[in-house]
Amino acid sequence: MIATVQWARRSRSEGTPAVPAMRLRVATRSAASPDDSATSSGSADDDGGRALIEVVFLAVLLLIPTVYILACVMRIQAATFAVSQGARDAGRVMDAAPTPAVGVARAQEIAQLALTDQRVPADGMQVRFVAPGSDCVTAPQVPPSLRPGDVYDVCVVALVTFPGVPSVVTGSQNTVTGVFTLHVGDFREGQ
Repeated sequence: MIATVQWARRSRSEGTPAVPAMRLRVATRSAASPDDSATSSGSADDDGGRALIEVVFLAVLLLIPTVYILACVMRIQAATFAVSQGARDAGRVMDAAPTPAVGVARAQEIAQLALTDQRVPADGMQVRFVAPGSDCVTAPQVPPSLRPGDVYDVCVVALVTFPGVPSVVTGSQNTVTGVFTLHVGDFREGQ
């Protein structure tokens, strides 16, 4: 419903002062009204499309960073799962190997396969053998052995890349590590 109030000054004669007159016009608007453009110019309904633009702008403004953060978290989760699976499988393969050299080669292969399975690049991957409880990145490596009762950690370290961020910016700082403590002889038959 549109209500307009018009004020007009009428004078009855030259000698009498102008008296304000009020004319009230009330009209209803219908969807099929032919003069919608004429009546709506200057009314309060002019910004009907502006709200849609604001909602779309805010949705894009909030949706893009949310999707990017979600993609990064999923990338880290996939890499974490890949290195922990790779370390566990590498330890089991190492324990079942006939010689330490064959075990190390198989451990490298199986860790690389675990990373590839989760679409994590295996170029920066390292398989390390360290003393139990030591830091996988900074601790000195111990030579792996297959003597029953020996205990050491099998570590798989991989680089994580984030979507849209070049490696020049991140470098080799973003690593995830999977650790499996191997008790030699646990996975051998008959021992």
